Amino acid sequence: MVVFLTGEKANSVLKRYPRANGLFEEIRQGNIDRECREEICTFEEAREAFENTEKTVSSLPRVLFCL
Repeated sequence: MVVFLTGEKANSVLKRYPRANGLFEEIRQGNIDRECREEICTFEEAREAFENTEKTVSSLPRVLFCL
């Protein structure tokens, strides 16, 4: 079975939505307020901000409140 897509449909599969990353975003220390306002607030984003899984779990009510 062979599947062909039109150019438009093929490009839609490859579409990438821009993130709220600035210059050197990935090497800066996380900030929970920025992570929740500028990006999708997930457990992983919160863990990046706190840089500690235990602290993330203990702060989960605050993280969920920002959603």
